[in-house]
Amino acid sequence: MRLANDIIAIPHGSAHAVRLRPSLRAAVRLHAKHDLRKLVEGIGEGHLGIIADIIMQGTDADTAAVIINRITFEGIRELGALVEPLSDFAFALLGVDRKEAEATAERAAKTPDTSDWIGPHLERLFEIGTGWLGWSPADTWAATPTEIMIAQRGLIARLKAVNGVKDDERPESDPLEEIAPEKVREGLAKLRGLAG
Repeated sequence: MRLANDIIAIPHGSAHAVRLRPSLRAAVRLHAKHDLRKLVEGIGEGHLGIIADIIMQGTDADTAAVIINRITFEGIRELGALVEPLSDFAFALLGVDRKEAEATAERAAKTPDTSDWIGPHLERLFEIGTGWLGWSPADTWAATPTEIMIAQRGLIARLKAVNGVKDDERPESDPLEEIAPEKVREGLAKLRGLAG
């Protein structure tokens, strides 16, 4: 997961390129309309509606209109150059790079997942941005999923450093560890003594 993965450019004419920003807002809107799991397939099939929606969500309306008009005019020849960058954009909407996503897709093909885990994942990213990180809703919507996850990781590292917690330290007790019955009785006796 690197921030450089969020820099996605598509060709625009012979000498220009347009940067697309895979923001959290774009991810939520595209998931609501198409389901993010189906974007790459739609791009590969040359589905003009999906491609147009991705471009509209990734850049400003005026630039998107020019690019979409060019694709409509140029046809299949123009679409071929867009497949790879638009696929990268679709992966970036989840905060993963292409290699990571392809490995996950291979595992998922063996046991297909029909549940919608993406919606809750995107909601959690918004929660992290506005709750944990204290960003405004506008800043959180404009951030990419990768930026949000890296910022959260940085916040956790800072909190650990401030509180003197080392990464290799384990908590004194594991909440999933089974507790011996005598320790439970001992703890209850202490609580009764404090309450009495």
